[in-house]
Amino acid sequence: KEVDPSINECWLWHGTSEGGADGITDKFFDMGKAGSAAGSMFGRGLYFAESCMKADEYTRSDSRGFSPMLLCRVVLGRIHYCEDRNPSGRQLEGKCAGGVGGGGYHAVLGDREKVNSTFREFIIFDNCQVYPEFLIWYSRVEPMRRK
Repeated sequence: KEVDPSINECWLWHGTSEGGADGITDKFFDMGKAGSAAGSMFGRGLYFAESCMKADEYTRSDSRGFSPMLLCRVVLGRIHYCEDRNPSGRQLEGKCAGGVGGGGYHAVLGDREKVNSTFREFIIFDNCQVYPEFLIWYSRVEPMRRK
């Protein structure tokens, strides 16, 4: 099924651990664990990326050397754009509190691409805005080099 642009729905990556993948796919994203794995620069929310290379930074390999990554449908709604070098996570959470009726936004776009030449991150603060559509297990290998 296609994503719905009228609600700003898109495909985004989420890197996690084996335990995280089990919990997310068996139940759902647990907001109580938001920010516990890799910090919360943009607030205690669920972090997603356009780039699987960015999401890979948040994965942890299992005993076989495989890493889990989720490809999710994420409803971003109205996005607050943030290009601050040192953002206030609390303030960003407040901007998204209660959606349009509260702070007026549904998600934060942390533009680390502009600030640090890395990747953009998308943060939501309500697990009803995400559906983990695909779970991908992969292993990292050295690139093949021509002789």
